[in-house]
Amino acid sequence: MQKIEPLQNLTDRVAEALRNDIFGGSYEVGEGLQSEAEMAKNFGVSRTVMREAVSRLKADGLLVSKQGAGIFVRAIQPKVTFQIESTLDAGVENILPIVELRLGFEVEAAGLAALRATPEQLADIRSALDVMTAAGARGDLKGAIEADVDFHHKICVATGNPYYPQLFDTFRNFLLENIKVSRDRSARHLTNGGPAHSEHAALFEAISTGDEVAARASARSHIENTRTRLVRSLGSPQPDQVQLQR
Repeated sequence: MQKIEPLQNLTDRVAEALRNDIFGGSYEVGEGLQSEAEMAKNFGVSRTVMREAVSRLKADGLLVSKQGAGIFVRAIQPKVTFQIESTLDAGVENILPIVELRLGFEVEAAGLAALRATPEQLADIRSALDVMTAAGARGDLKGAIEADVDFHHKICVATGNPYYPQLFDTFRNFLLENIKVSRDRSARHLTNGGPAHSEHAALFEAISTGDEVAARASARSHIENTRTRLVRSLGSPQPDQVQLQR
């Protein structure tokens, strides 16, 4: 493994380096990798960066996690996968289709999570919410956004359907990068009293109490409100005139 220097787009560089190791013959199909903590140390990056890089390779079909066993090589050749290209200068016309796509599966994911989440999965969702709250309270926008994405990923995991978190992984880059476009406006909504926090709290409450209907309603309301905040922060003069297609 090559050590990664702390440059911009660090996760991209780690993912690419690990991908090159796999394609270059360093691993065989079915071979286990080191733990994320060990790989992070070898690459010289944080565990958060390593976890994100591994998630990307899982989404690419190259790696797979086996509960209680670790991370294994699933394939050593690239394959065609569904991906969403994220750009920091994406305009409203590029943002809205992704929001619509999120509505198409995250609302249902919330409903399924309300029905199926285990106590451990509920604790994971709660933990992500707490991390998001703490980051927002101290003005750590980057940390809050990362915890926000983790919160939604944990909900997908709680559906009990492995394809939900796999599909969500295709949104990770978009959510982590493009939400930052609305940095100034988002910063006002990541504190304990902001609407984004209230929306996440309401969503967790509905899921944790097993209220399937409320969970779907809270998820839809949150994503639509997120869409409104994004449209406004991207400079649309009339955000309310930009409608989601039904």
